[in-house]
Amino acid sequence: MASIAKIVFGCPHRCPRCLTQLHRGQGYYWCRRCRQKLRPKALNWLKGSNLTERWIGTLLRGWQRNVSPGAVKEMTGLSYPTIERWYARFRAHLPHDRAQLIGVVEVDEAFFGRQRHQNQRIVMGAIERKSKRIKLGIIPDREQDSLEGFLHTNVHPESMLHTDCHASYFDLDWYGYGHQFHNHSIKDTNQIENVWSVTKRQLRRMYGQIRTTKLPEFLREWEARYNFPKLFNNPETYLAACLVPD
Repeated sequence: MASIAKIVFGCPHRCPRCLTQLHRGQGYYWCRRCRQKLRPKALNWLKGSNLTERWIGTLLRGWQRNVSPGAVKEMTGLSYPTIERWYARFRAHLPHDRAQLIGVVEVDEAFFGRQRHQNQRIVMGAIERKSKRIKLGIIPDREQDSLEGFLHTNVHPESMLHTDCHASYFDLDWYGYGHQFHNHSIKDTNQIENVWSVTKRQLRRMYGQIRTTKLPEFLREWEARYNFPKLFNNPETYLAACLVPD
């Protein structure tokens, strides 16, 4: 992994305040113009971390590749809580995709969690068929107001929606959407079903179960995996995009 100093300060290393070339000290960098010591991890959300760059890179690579915390623990000897905490930090600093979906958009809902434990949640999802960008969100129920609220936030009204035949979708044309009902078993209209399948399978593989208390942050991660796939290529790509200054 490229050094965090190179990612934060660039190459050659320059002060982020005045752009003066930095001089390296013992464990820090010195800006002659600002007359300040600068430490790469102290300028962003890595501040306070006791892990070395090597360990951070190892954990980041494991998270990017969907390696479970248990498997990383076996490989590294780090504690399970430490690994989970870092995975959560990586998720928390992913960028938000605020652009609405547009074009042909498939929409569906899925249940996450176990009904018998009374922790089941309804997740609504939409996928832009051409780009494969997705939007995911928890909704309280399948009533019309809940479904339309999600669509109003995440899907441009000039889109053509493909949904199942649930009654709550019947009035979407009033909002300007084109709308077609379909059966999810039809071969060319099941992309959103594939999103549910992949998401649930990977969550179970990584964590053993779908923990609904942390479901919002997991959904944010899976949005990013579809919408910003390059962030998951290697640690350098993620850090260059997400290691923004505090």
